[in-house]
Amino acid sequence: MMRFLIVGAGAIGGYFGGRLVQKGEDVTFFVRPSKKSQLKEDGLIVKSVHGDFQTPIHAITYGEAAGPFDCIIISVKAYHLPQLQFDLEPYIGDHTMILPLLNGYEHFDSLRKQFGPEKVLGGFCYIETTLDHDGSVVQTSPFHRIVFGEWNGVQSERTQILLNHLDHAGFTVTRSQDIQREVWQKYIFIASLSGITTLMDAPVGTILATAESRAIYEKLVHEIVTLARNAGMPIDSEMEAHTLKTMESLQPEMMSSMQRDMYKKLPIEASHLHGSLLALASASNAVYPVLETVYARLKVYESLLDTF
Repeated sequence: MMRFLIVGAGAIGGYFGGRLVQKGEDVTFFVRPSKKSQLKEDGLIVKSVHGDFQTPIHAITYGEAAGPFDCIIISVKAYHLPQLQFDLEPYIGDHTMILPLLNGYEHFDSLRKQFGPEKVLGGFCYIETTLDHDGSVVQTSPFHRIVFGEWNGVQSERTQILLNHLDHAGFTVTRSQDIQREVWQKYIFIASLSGITTLMDAPVGTILATAESRAIYEKLVHEIVTLARNAGMPIDSEMEAHTLKTMESLQPEMMSSMQRDMYKKLPIEASHLHGSLLALASASNAVYPVLETVYARLKVYESLLDTF
């Protein structure tokens, strides 16, 4: 049996962790005290196009003894990570694997510095999911996929064991031999998706169907791909075309999670996603006008958060 600690029981952690509970895996959720009380009273509620379920779960909060876990899946927003890295120390043993499902890239460096590079796997997920007003998880996309692998691409025994436990849990899982490239593929997709949907304040279908907004979106993708490639990241020649194709495959009504967070007047990951990209370009004289406009729009939103 593999002991899982799911960090966060929100839209991402609640969904994938809940599916693992349904499968019968040994799962504990690491949550805030208020969330622990809610889960104790109501259980974990998931409303999904792949099947609804409600299940009791085991949850702990900061400071509670639980011993080391075999795999810690981190599914919170990036702005929670600095404090969480210290909170998780008691639950990490000599052989613990840390699997982050955050969007972006710079959190891998932070986790590797904190816990050692040998403990941190590469990983991310593809899913459209949000929290309802009552705290239940609402999952609406046909895709619900985790991708993970060793940072150096080796097909190790430990990742095979992890794959066996994640597989057949009601979602799709893939073990990658080239996780760094795939992380950047997802990063470019999500940075451009969140950037254009928040800039245009519209769903994917409307943006792509409007010639002017589609042109801006394509410029944004080109800027991000060019920036990452110039910074020496593992960007292949098909990255731009792949990103556009993935965007076109989405449901027309789809919005980005950042867009939904802004509607709810919640914090967003502007610095982690778009700010980090611009930081990569800071050493050059290159200009990325659409990306800079996206970032400025998001920083204005953040400056107004306290006034809402």
